[in-house]
Parts: sequence; C-alpha cells; structure tokens
Amino acid sequence: MFRFKTVIPYLFFSIYGITVCSCTYDNLESHPCANAPDIISFSVDIVPILNANCSTLLCHSGSEPAANLNLEADKAYTSLQKEGSGYINTANPTHSVVYSQLFSTSKPMPPDGKLDPCTTSLILKWLEQGARNN
Repeated sequence: MFRFKTVIPYLFFSIYGITVCSCTYDNLESHPCANAPDIISFSVDIVPILNANCSTLLCHSGSEPAANLNLEADKAYTSLQKEGSGYINTANPTHSVVYSQLFSTSKPMPPDGKLDPCTTSLILKWLEQGARNN
C-alpha cells in the first residue's frame, strides 16, 4: 500500500528545492548614474540641468532672479561662486547650498518637483571634483 504521509514531505522539499534553485536575479546597476562620465563638466553636464530646472521664467533668471542667484548659462558659474554665499562648498560638498537645497523639506528646489537620483548624483560628483568651470 502506498503511504502518502512519507511521500508528502519528500514532494514538498523537492518542489521547494526546484523553486529556489530556479530563481535568478538580474544585476541592477549599483549606482543610479553608472553611465555618468568620470569627469563631470560644468558646461556639458551641469548647465543643462540648471537650464531645465532652475533658470526658468520667474525663478533663477532675468534681471531679478530668485534669491539674487542667476543660473542662466552665461551667469551661473559666477553666481554660484559668490564669496560667502555657501552655494558651493568643495570642502564638504553635501553642505553646498546648491546641493543641500535639493533635499530641503521647508523650501525644496526645484519647487515643482525633485530631481531624479541620477541628476542629483551628477551635481554631487561635480562638487566632489572641485566644482570646476570646465
């Protein structure tokens, strides 16, 4: 006579083993900007971010930019380098106003929505590399 009580545990562990062994995982990128260039260029990588998100109408552009910070392409670097402004802090990049304001809870920038992780990591990498005007 066939004994189900002895077969069921073997059947269960066999199915469990097959299921566990057949699982595979795709390797995800370890960093949101894995394809980012090694050296971040202000003119090539950062200015387009500023143009799309910061130097828009009624924000950081024109003759009276918000917070007196003009981030239009031809004025952005000079504005960010203002003495004592704290916009750029290469000694402690995460404390740079231009970076920390992206994560502010009281007045986040840009006001119409957060930047994606890839974009914020590009900005941080640029700051970590000395915030050069290249």
